[in-house]
Amino acid sequence: MGSSGGLYLGRSLLTSLRPVFRAISRVTDEAPHAGGRVVVLRGRPGSGKSALLRALQVEMPERAQLVVGAGWTQDVPYAALRQLPHATVHSSAEAATDSPARRLALAESLTAQHRNWESAPPVILLDDPHLMDAPSLQVLTQLAHQMRTTSTVLVIAASSEVHAGVDPDFSRVMADPGTLQLQIPALVADDVVALARERGFHDINSQGVAAVLEHSGGRLRVAEEILAEVPQGAWPADPDTLPIPRSVVRDVLGPIRDSGSEDLWRLVATLAVLEESSDLTRIAEVAGVADLSEAVDLAVASGVVREARSAGLSLLELIHPAAQRIIIAEMKPSERRALHSRAATCVEHAEDQLIHRAAAAQGQDPDLACALQQAAVAAEYQGRWRDSARLHFAASGVLPRSAPRDAELLKGVDALASAGNVAQALPWLGVAKSIAPSPERDVVLANLALHRGKAAEAHDLLQRASAAEPADQEVHAQIALRRTLDALVRWDGEDLCDWADRAMQLSPPDSPTYIESRAMRGVGLAARGRLDEATATIRELAAENVSGAHSQRFHLCVGWVSLLAGNLREAVRALESAVPTQQLRGSLRISLWAQGWLARVQLLLGEWDDALRTADDGLRQCHEAGIELVTPLLHWTSAEVRLCRGQPTDEVLGGTRSRAFFSDYLAMQVPERCTRAISAYVRGDHEARAAALRPLLSEDPWTSGRGSFWPWHADLVDALIAADSLVEAQRAAADFRRYTSDASAHVRALAEAACARVAGAAGDAAAAEQHFARALDLVCDDQYPTDRARILLSRGQVLRRVNRRRDAMESLERAREFYQGVGAKVLVERCEQELRATGMSWGGATAGSAGEARDSTSGNAVVLTPQELSVANLVVQGMTNAEVARELFIAEKTVQYHLTRIYGKFRIRSRTELATVHFAEDSRPH
Repeated sequence: MGSSGGLYLGRSLLTSLRPVFRAISRVTDEAPHAGGRVVVLRGRPGSGKSALLRALQVEMPERAQLVVGAGWTQDVPYAALRQLPHATVHSSAEAATDSPARRLALAESLTAQHRNWESAPPVILLDDPHLMDAPSLQVLTQLAHQMRTTSTVLVIAASSEVHAGVDPDFSRVMADPGTLQLQIPALVADDVVALARERGFHDINSQGVAAVLEHSGGRLRVAEEILAEVPQGAWPADPDTLPIPRSVVRDVLGPIRDSGSEDLWRLVATLAVLEESSDLTRIAEVAGVADLSEAVDLAVASGVVREARSAGLSLLELIHPAAQRIIIAEMKPSERRALHSRAATCVEHAEDQLIHRAAAAQGQDPDLACALQQAAVAAEYQGRWRDSARLHFAASGVLPRSAPRDAELLKGVDALASAGNVAQALPWLGVAKSIAPSPERDVVLANLALHRGKAAEAHDLLQRASAAEPADQEVHAQIALRRTLDALVRWDGEDLCDWADRAMQLSPPDSPTYIESRAMRGVGLAARGRLDEATATIRELAAENVSGAHSQRFHLCVGWVSLLAGNLREAVRALESAVPTQQLRGSLRISLWAQGWLARVQLLLGEWDDALRTADDGLRQCHEAGIELVTPLLHWTSAEVRLCRGQPTDEVLGGTRSRAFFSDYLAMQVPERCTRAISAYVRGDHEARAAALRPLLSEDPWTSGRGSFWPWHADLVDALIAADSLVEAQRAAADFRRYTSDASAHVRALAEAACARVAGAAGDAAAAEQHFARALDLVCDDQYPTDRARILLSRGQVLRRVNRRRDAMESLERAREFYQGVGAKVLVERCEQELRATGMSWGGATAGSAGEARDSTSGNAVVLTPQELSVANLVVQGMTNAEVARELFIAEKTVQYHLTRIYGKFRIRSRTELATVHFAEDSRPH
């Protein structure tokens, strides 16, 4: 592969564009058999459409024919068509003889050529069709109408903003129901990292990635411009210093300057100062303009501002994500201070008034600082961490350089981290580290490290803060709360309860520290296997009617404990209540944890589409906020759904980092290992699956005094059996069942299923059936359809192997029905493969039956079982035993067993001799 406008990095395609690229590749591969097709790529200018066309040209150099429109040739008939090497427009004189008849003759000639193409049918790529001459587009329109009778694919790059003037017949082709419409997606975080590394920035951090995505609007061209303007060297720590490309500045300021309206400038300057959408009355008051109606019309028409309605109010807001920063930078300092000063008298909330007063101040103001500090503490008590951060930072701005100012800065950073806005807090990291060492500083830095998933750094800082024994009881309480969080993500129930008790002893009962610690203590009891006590603790808290932003923490813990107790519907209600942050101005970190567990519960409930949507929304917010701690949990569910639906592994896992694989935080390590295990499972790589999960036997054991949050044990047992490690599987299954006797029905069902798999592998069909029966009884209600399908598939596999074909078929059909309903293509195929191997008819289809084969030398007829026939066919294709095992999802020893039986039936001794066997055509596996 070559370079294609930033689309390729090394030999890797940008993550966001892979699905689109693959979709077009599938159409071009199918065209020789299914007929040609028109494909339209839609996206904003700069989104990567042209780069994608050039990437297709690189991939298919003998087939791809690129036609690019140019404004200066728009009035020249057939200028675009002459770029096609096989078009019959040979000269300018011929092109000048334009007429409808001439266009029709050219279209017929072009179509005839494409119908009779003998090798490598062409792929025509049209870029900037709005700049192409009308005669060329009309000829191509006629070709498009006949596309299905050819093997040609026509790919058109289209931007809605610039296609109003395209030939109307060509526009109708692009909008035709038979045309494949593909949307160019916005860039994702992995794309930005890859683009930055291509330019030598290997130290780009999560807040830098989020800033590039925000400033570029997810557009490839703009992201490349941003990276091109960053000075060589270290990546800037503060996103506010990231250069905004001139093209983006023009996008924002161009329409404002072109309008020539002073009122329009006052309108957007006021919106930039207010920092959020506002109603017209308040904007006019702050701007100092009596009537802004004409300015609003200009702003909306030029695309600078949009009008939205909320709770009956008409609100205005800046459209471009970088608009606020660009406009503030364009303002004079005196103009900015004057707007803040007016805003302080116009805005409704007292906290906003204080913040605007601080922004308008021209020096130190101790009285204002004191008022801001008091407001910040009040916001903290209500759990409004984002508001608290703004107030603390504003207070630091009107204080002289001093220890009190440093304390306000640290409190602001800590509040941002507690709110979940880690990306916004990280630019302050250098400032925080420059402050003199103290327990207060260390506990703030630990909070940031914890949410970034840096377990060792967080633990060291917390140990040092604890050892310093600060005199301030409030600092002691903060240390205890952070250690509670640290124990939670390590899933250390005993430590969690101890530190939660300590934090509660040191805090007033109405404080955020007390309420959060008390709720987490309930989760700690659940981690110790004391589910009844955990449930009682949560109910006590519920009886006290926790309100405001604090209720978000309470609902998260209710959802957590309900999930552990197996009450999935209750867990959904609680977790959904913990997700929203806007109305109560709650914490994004709490919301993301809630989304991570909500996605898992939705998956268990069989609501796979909802689970995928929840997980993907959470992942996007994680990347923007810079919270790495929750990312593996969200990615686990997203990856599981996508992999089971047949999405390529490199597409699902390609951009993920593996640091979580070895993290001391089980909240990161376990989901990451489960994701890798699922990837190995769909590939049929049993050794890799076992290798991903085996370390958890020591890292995350289920014991009499400790329950795991993640019942991965059944997956490990299944992998060990498939990898021929039966003794290890027996031990793991026995321990899992022994220690989960008091667990939820869901976990006990998985333990019974694991024992059933072991019994089946050991040849004890009766014991296997008893375990499966108990497992299915435990998940017989509507709460666990996903695990019920999994157990049914496992039961079908075991029963088929002990020749209980009819019972196996019944289980496999039920599992297949569920997997079809959720779109799990890979698992549907696995069920169907097992059904074929039963040799019985199922679901209106006929399974593979025993087949007849003949030795080419003796002519003797031999009957093979369906599984023997499947193994034989794959072996004669040249597959190794390991490859056959992965293809059929059986162990290598099982493959060898079947081969031995096949050799015996034919009286042969090698794979080479097996190749001489002639299988009857109707005996081959379906």
